[in-house]
Amino acid sequence: MNKKILSSITYIVTLGLGIFLIWYSVKDLSADDVQKIKHALKQANFIYLIPIVIMGFISHWSRAKRWKYLMEPLHMYPSTGNTLLAVLIGYLANLAFPRLGEVLKCTILARYEKVPADKLVGTIVAERAFDLLCLIIVFFLAFIVQINLAQNYLSSLLLRYQSQSNGDHAKTYIVLGAILALSFALYFGRKKIATLSFFKKIKSVFQHIIQGILSFRTMKNKKGFVFHTILIWCMYLGMILIGFQSIQETAHLHFPTALSVLSFGSVGMIVTPGGIGAYTILVEEIVSLYGIEKIISIAISWIIWLVPTFIILFGGLIALIILPIYNRKKHEQ
Repeated sequence: MNKKILSSITYIVTLGLGIFLIWYSVKDLSADDVQKIKHALKQANFIYLIPIVIMGFISHWSRAKRWKYLMEPLHMYPSTGNTLLAVLIGYLANLAFPRLGEVLKCTILARYEKVPADKLVGTIVAERAFDLLCLIIVFFLAFIVQINLAQNYLSSLLLRYQSQSNGDHAKTYIVLGAILALSFALYFGRKKIATLSFFKKIKSVFQHIIQGILSFRTMKNKKGFVFHTILIWCMYLGMILIGFQSIQETAHLHFPTALSVLSFGSVGMIVTPGGIGAYTILVEEIVSLYGIEKIISIAISWIIWLVPTFIILFGGLIALIILPIYNRKKHEQ
């Protein structure tokens, strides 16, 4: 299948999923519920959005600095200004077409800094590999600091399943039998599976991820890279924590909740373009676990999602305007 057609289908499917999740999250809301959400948003203290915006731009600047560290082993030294503008435009493009932003920011940097775009692709893979590693660490920390909540949530799911089955164990046996059959099929058919193109692609992705992480060994400024990686994720966490303060009903939520929102929200950003639909519904579910009313959970989930999205839209559009002006002045100097 043509790659352009496949990319278009992928985009339509993911965007459709995002729209469906938005509909699914609000389909059961009554007129009274909608009024409550509007009231919660009207009562929100939007002064807290100022530090969130600042932290958002710091995270993008830090990404630009970190990307430069990945280029140093390849003897590429672009300016921080062009690297930051490329990052902002890349994020803007990703809102419309997933993964287009990664290609676009390499193209922009190659044009204005005279660096080979094909070599930049490897740095993008390495960057994503480290982000995946950080996400795994965040998930682990979220589970550790809230192990009791996780246990209670799993117990409630189990009790719900048992109440729905009404003592009928046939479903349980069917599920266990299906898992067992699948395990045997995977084990005895592993050689055949290994030859499938789909499996080879997955294997190739994991190999690139491992290679990206191992590239840390050849990095010159390891301390700087680690510092900016930590700074990026601290800014993400801080944006959520401050976002909680904007609504009175969520102002008491602190680090553990923000850690959970960051981990599951990041998955939402991966599932659909810009996290549309997926991010808000996942955040809503997480916040609800802490005894927050559903209406307030929906309101805070939209606030936490909309502000970073606004940063990307505003920052990306400004970057598109500034980029040629910045480089014209740079050339004149």
